[in-house]
Amino acid sequence: MEDHRLKAFCLVVEMKSFSRAAEAKLITQSAMSHLIKNLEDELGVKLLIRQGKTVLPTPAGRMFYASAKQILNQYKKMDDAISVLMHKVKGHLPLGVSMTVATYLLPQVIYTFFRKYPEVRIDLSVSNTEGIIHDLREGTIDIGIVEGNIKNTPVFLEEIADDEIVIIASDDNQLTQKDRLNPSDLLSQPFIMPETGSGIREFIEDFFYTSKTDTRDIKIAMTIGNPELTVQLVQSGIGIAFASKWSVFKAIKDGSIKILDISGRKLRRKFYLVSLEKEQVTMTAKIFWEFVKGYRFFMPF
Repeated sequence: MEDHRLKAFCLVVEMKSFSRAAEAKLITQSAMSHLIKNLEDELGVKLLIRQGKTVLPTPAGRMFYASAKQILNQYKKMDDAISVLMHKVKGHLPLGVSMTVATYLLPQVIYTFFRKYPEVRIDLSVSNTEGIIHDLREGTIDIGIVEGNIKNTPVFLEEIADDEIVIIASDDNQLTQKDRLNPSDLLSQPFIMPETGSGIREFIEDFFYTSKTDTRDIKIAMTIGNPELTVQLVQSGIGIAFASKWSVFKAIKDGSIKILDISGRKLRRKFYLVSLEKEQVTMTAKIFWEFVKGYRFFMPF
């Protein structure tokens, strides 16, 4: 339930464009303009002005926007309360997850979740940890799922699963012939590195820092943000890589890659649910949060 005029107005303010707002609301631009004009006529005040191709709120428009957002949020809460009363969870959930989560953890969760809550619609975006935190702050997602530690960011975290980072090489790589390796031994090989801003990239940098290894000595052959492609490139012999155990299960099983043993060290991290506040803004987000938190994940090997 919502006031379509309020929603239309907020979209125009946020997108700074009648045409983009109309497209998002799935109506024509003329219909969008009519809704805004109807509001302005009823209030007797100008809410929006054009500056070139950009649409901006007037002082009255800025005040009206703040109030409109509060009203729309109340509509959302009222919908949630009615759904609970009727024992029905519905609505949409903007969700942001990392590539590893999207590929290996999320499918099993989503399948079970949709069987229990078939009227929920999830709008999924896949990004790195840095991008997910940005989207939370911008309000484009309600919940994120990330791996690794999040530093210097005031967000709420809850642990949901374990992960282990392993260093992988093709089965014929010379390093696989050694029983134990030191971090400095890795510098002889080209690396396939994850993108800057990802949880695993920060994990790698911390690993080399604590190992007193200068990251400037690392030979980076490629930088890539896809864990599956990373494994395939390692299989082809292009270089070695750090990877989540979740992403290497099949390749380890078929023997095409091997895990390098770094002086018996286990490189562990966690997967986390993340949001800006402890209390979720919608009932749909709250139900999904509790569902994932209670889900039993098992390490692949």
